[in-house]
Amino acid sequence: MMPKMPTWRVRLVHETNPRKYFPALFDLAEAGQIHLTGAHRYSVIKEWARSAVKDRLPLGQRTMNALGDLAFRLRLPFVRGETVILGFAPWDFRMLLYGALSYRNQVIYHTSWPDWRLRATPRQAGPATALLRWIWLKILSGPNVRTVAVTDAVAASYEHETGLPAKVIPHAVPEVFFQAGRDRVDATPEGGLKLIFVGEVSEKKGIPQLITLMSSLADQDVSLTIVGTGPMSSHLEGGRTPPGITYLGPILDRHEMAQLMKSHDIMLLLSQRTANWEELFGIALVEGIAAGLLVVASDHVGPRTILGPEAETIFSEDDLKGVLGLLRRCANDRSALTRLKDGQRRAANRFHISHVRQLWLDELLSQPAGSDA
Repeated sequence: MMPKMPTWRVRLVHETNPRKYFPALFDLAEAGQIHLTGAHRYSVIKEWARSAVKDRLPLGQRTMNALGDLAFRLRLPFVRGETVILGFAPWDFRMLLYGALSYRNQVIYHTSWPDWRLRATPRQAGPATALLRWIWLKILSGPNVRTVAVTDAVAASYEHETGLPAKVIPHAVPEVFFQAGRDRVDATPEGGLKLIFVGEVSEKKGIPQLITLMSSLADQDVSLTIVGTGPMSSHLEGGRTPPGITYLGPILDRHEMAQLMKSHDIMLLLSQRTANWEELFGIALVEGIAAGLLVVASDHVGPRTILGPEAETIFSEDDLKGVLGLLRRCANDRSALTRLKDGQRRAANRFHISHVRQLWLDELLSQPAGSDA
């Protein structure tokens, strides 16, 4: 007898990489508990170009992704009876297109944006911003639409500014990072202090601050590995950085990333605010904690939410002297490094993929499945 197909037909639409941001849902699909009907990027041409620069995807792969995303756009009027999870920034004009899915489907809007005031969001359209917000709220308040926020702070801002409820389901960290954390041995480390940065290689992510730090630590046995790509990649590739910095480019394989994290001591995320951005959830940050790294970060909403506002390893953006002092202390006193790591270790547990997977399953179970909305 053929097994019955799952009744929850789920489709993902995200700005960049659905697999990275929804691993728990991919796990549910692989376990046969939901049927994943598609995973798409909402911008076709922009994402085709972005994935070449940031993810360095081969031409064939990113072209196939783009063609699949375009085909989905053309089929939007015919998609029905699914649960569509939309993940993109507030006031993005593309909601005018994808919001129509709520007429024949259940829609879950997924957000990590922490400040829902009109002018505080990254997508601004001048005088038309207020109109876009009005349209967004009309869609989000529809009978077939619910909202999921990745942190309590995100949910609180969303509810305060929109008057609509939001359930909290955090991003998920795959088990491979927790296994890396269990496997690592910190008691007798070999070599000096090993720092790592993972993310967009740009000024707003604190790359200039990392370079300054390494210059100041020239008298210590300290190394820095930078993983990612972005506007400052060519600067790092050009070899114009202080000794001790190794630039690896992007690493997409999660097992490879977990193993790399396991071989380092401290993750640095010295983000710098811009006019309409600050560090949000930070998946790499939680992956680092799970893999046994100590995380040192700027006092932004994401790190503050994950580590706690009183964490010893959170510093104001301009307190490079404080970060330098902490790194020197950890380089010269491994017991201090171990103590700080132990204080952070439990912070990742609530993001374990098994826990997040159950939260998503409960959310899906709370709505109709397999029928038109």
